[in-house]
Amino acid sequence: MVDVEILRNLIPLNELTDDTLSKLAKQLIVETYPAGAVLCEEGDADGTSLYLLEGGVELVTSKTTMRRIVQAGTADANFAIAQERPRPDTITATTGVRIIQVDSSRLDRAVMFDELTTSVTTLNGKTGKKESDNEWVDRMLNTDAFSQVPQEKLGPILLKMEGRHVNNGDTVIAQGVPGEYYYVIKKGQFNVCRKSDKGVEIVANLGAGDVFGEESLISGHGTNASVIATTDATVMCLAKSDFDALLKEPLMQYVDADKAGQMIKQGAMVIDVRTPEEFKKGNLRGSVNIPLLSIRDGFENLSKDKAYVLCCRRGIQSEVAAFLMRQKGFDVSVLKGGLATIASKPKA
Repeated sequence: MVDVEILRNLIPLNELTDDTLSKLAKQLIVETYPAGAVLCEEGDADGTSLYLLEGGVELVTSKTTMRRIVQAGTADANFAIAQERPRPDTITATTGVRIIQVDSSRLDRAVMFDELTTSVTTLNGKTGKKESDNEWVDRMLNTDAFSQVPQEKLGPILLKMEGRHVNNGDTVIAQGVPGEYYYVIKKGQFNVCRKSDKGVEIVANLGAGDVFGEESLISGHGTNASVIATTDATVMCLAKSDFDALLKEPLMQYVDADKAGQMIKQGAMVIDVRTPEEFKKGNLRGSVNIPLLSIRDGFENLSKDKAYVLCCRRGIQSEVAAFLMRQKGFDVSVLKGGLATIASKPKA
C-alpha cells in the first residue's frame, strides 16, 4: 500500500476524491530499482504509468541526441514519465530510485468514476466533493456488466436513476408481473423468491451493488421471481425506456445466420435456451440445451475464454440469457430473430 499523501502530489491523481484515492492507494506498491536499471524502453506499449518518487532518471530517444533528466521532487516528477504510447523514450535510473507503477486503465477508470460521481452529486443538489455517498456506484461500475458499457453511457445512466426507499418486507417486484424498472441496490438486503407447485423457494440473496429486474424488461413478460426486502433498503431505479437505450443496447450483440455459422466454425458454442421439451423436438446440430430458467446455474460450467451464440424460437429468450451472461463477463452473441431464421436440424 502507498501512503495517500504521496499520491496527492501526482497528476491527475491529485484530482481524485479522498475515498477514491484511498482505494487506489491500497492497490499500489512502491518499487525500488538500482542505478543503471532500465525502467522502460522506447517503443514499449505497456499499459502502466510511471511516477518517480525518489532519485533521478534519464530519458533518451533514438530520434535525437538530446538527453533529459528528471529528478524526484521537481514539477516534472508530478507527472507520469514518458506517458505516451508507444513510449517515446528509454528511461534509465541514474541513481537508486523509488517509483510507483499505476495501471493506466485503472487510473483512467478511477478518474472517470470521480468525474461521474462528482457530476451526479452536484446535479442532485449535494455539495462537497468529498461528502458524496457513492460507494454503491463504485461497486456497480466494477461489475462485469458495467465494465462493458461505453464510458459515454455511464453518466446518463447515473443521472437517469432515481432513488427509492424500501421498507423491510416490501416486495419490489412480484413474480408474474411485468417489470417497469431496472434496479441497483444502494444499501440493504433482498431475497429472490420463486413460487412453484412445491412452495416458495429462496433462490438468491442480493446486497449493495447487485442488480435485478432486467429479465422482465428484456422479455416484456412477467418476472419469474419476486424480490423482497429483508432489511430497510434503498434502490436506484432506471426506467425501461432508459434501460433499453443506455444499458441493454450497449451490452447486446446480434449475429445473423451466416455470421453465427462462421463463429461456430471458429469454435463458438451454441446454447439453446428453450425448454428441454422444445429442444428435443428439433435443434441445431452440436447445440447445448441450457434453459433460460437454469442459465444462472450453468455459469460455473462455462468458460469465459470461449465465444457463445444463443438461440431460441424468436430471439427474445436469448436476449434475456445474453444480458445475464454479459453481466458475468461472457462473450455472447444472440442469433437475431431466433431459429426461425436458420434451418433447424434434428438432434443427431
